[in-house]
Amino acid sequence: MLASNTCNMEGFRDAMNEAQLTAGEVTLNYEDRGHPETGAAPLVLLHGYLGSTADWAAVLPRLAERRRVLAYDHRGHGMSGKPGRADAYTFDALTEDLHAFLTGLDLGEVDLLGHSMGGVVAQRYTLAHPERVRSLILMDTAPEPTRGPLSWVVRIVGIVVRRRGMGALGKLVKLLSKGEVGPGGIDREQRDRQTAAFLGMDPEAFAAFGRALGSYPSLVGRLSEISCPTTVLVGARDKTLRSGAQQLVDGIADAQLVVIEGAGHNPQTEQPAAWLAAVADHFERLENNA
Repeated sequence: MLASNTCNMEGFRDAMNEAQLTAGEVTLNYEDRGHPETGAAPLVLLHGYLGSTADWAAVLPRLAERRRVLAYDHRGHGMSGKPGRADAYTFDALTEDLHAFLTGLDLGEVDLLGHSMGGVVAQRYTLAHPERVRSLILMDTAPEPTRGPLSWVVRIVGIVVRRRGMGALGKLVKLLSKGEVGPGGIDREQRDRQTAAFLGMDPEAFAAFGRALGSYPSLVGRLSEISCPTTVLVGARDKTLRSGAQQLVDGIADAQLVVIEGAGHNPQTEQPAAWLAAVADHFERLENNA
């Protein structure tokens, strides 16, 4: 079931289609932009924990200059459905949502880019449906939980959020609004979109996915099963996930590691020019090896 409207945005060469797709018990809000007539496989973007489609606003127009690009809000995030139950927020559910999204739009074989939690979903989906993934870009993510003080903080904050709602995180919202942005990065409008999406997140999703990120089953032993061309991107300052990036490169045959200098956990907003160049290099390698 699809419902959509198309709007023109000044300064963009292509149209952006904002729409919703029903996937099981939830409705997925998504953006569809670019040029499907080029014949290139669609690129699907999967945001991370606490994120939304707004995370891609600074880079989506450039990505869509040569191909069709789609990005959606995970369940419980942004403008997608919010069941309000902890058992609705699992990595299994996220993987099933991705399959419903790809099949519902009849996208065929796609290039898949997953950031952080979205990168875990991308790995799981590629292992389950290798015939649907032409290539893979894994950004600031890992094949197994990265445990540490932050994971315990998230769990504790999750308890507070479930009791008092997302508005209880006022101070965190202020920190997000002052996050570091590199030259040519996000503007105030995008930051406002990100903040609004964060405040609108389902508290149950905040708590459940926070727990899941510290406990999901390791994929390290299965990485050798991933055979599609893979690029692993990581911010030079993302100390928590630098080791995870290396695990991915060590485990996936011929995977390419790209470290984005001057970036932390969100290279696409902190160093968008370098990030776009890395993504362009990924597709250039695909074309050269075709």
